[in-house]
Amino acid sequence: MIPDEPLSEAGRKVMLFHFARMLSFEEGTRLGEDIEALHDMRVASRRLRAAFEVFQDAFEPGALKPYLKGLRATGRALGKVRDLDVFMEKAQQYLDTIHEDRHVGLDMLLAGWKEQRQAARSEMLEWMASQDYTDFKRKFNLFLNTPGAGARSTPVSMPVPTKVLELAPVLIYTRIASVRAYAPYLDNAPVELLHALRIEFKKLRYTVEYFQEVLGKQVKDVIDLLKQMQDHLGDLNDAQVAALILTEFIENWEARQAQLPVEELQTIEEVHHYLAYRQDERQRLMETFQEEWQKRFWQPAFREFLAQAVSVL
Repeated sequence: MIPDEPLSEAGRKVMLFHFARMLSFEEGTRLGEDIEALHDMRVASRRLRAAFEVFQDAFEPGALKPYLKGLRATGRALGKVRDLDVFMEKAQQYLDTIHEDRHVGLDMLLAGWKEQRQAARSEMLEWMASQDYTDFKRKFNLFLNTPGAGARSTPVSMPVPTKVLELAPVLIYTRIASVRAYAPYLDNAPVELLHALRIEFKKLRYTVEYFQEVLGKQVKDVIDLLKQMQDHLGDLNDAQVAALILTEFIENWEARQAQLPVEELQTIEEVHHYLAYRQDERQRLMETFQEEWQKRFWQPAFREFLAQAVSVL
């Protein structure tokens, strides 16, 4: 990416980079021997999808739409498996904190998640073996490797900003504004609001990363800080989702138990303990977020780093 090139072609480079990364992890994801391959492929697909939103105005209306369906389907297929990996990884971290005699109490929960993961992985592999997925990759690859394809035409009779150096600051500060708009609502903010803020932080971080090549050296500090904020909110979201899933598991279990004779009833006390553990984690992350916001994001130092990074354009 260079400052003087059209935003459409800069966006094409960004999308091609993340598309290539996504495909580079495809074989490892299919094999399933290292869960990090799946994680990395999902991250690349997410950044690719986010790039659609950042750069869409540089293309003709609807130019990117034909490829969005395939990308969404890929993201859903990867996401179902990855989410279960995260649930089981977090559960293992919890098991490491309790006596091994209590581990058996979570066996039924983990067995259920493993079964769901196997089903989700089968669906993922079915999608990746489909003609629709093959067609998506082929057509999108052709689009990304065709300079000028789908680029928005500009009127010759009127000056219109089209270059990276003209539009990157606008795109970045628009994302900043979307995040800062949450400031008046953060006192005792519900988890749903913080989830929405997490998405805005992710969009902001990705936008800054897309233009990293043309920004000043201070951009590294900006990205590091945004990652810390995003990680905090990401952990909160994981705890919230886990609490909801555990609650549903317990309710379904108790409904099934209600149909059994007394001598056949079983307890899932350890699942209740694990639910309380994740709820406590969620509460801690909610209570400490305001401190993180004030200490990291809502500081003159962050604004200075960002301004210095953007000022080179």
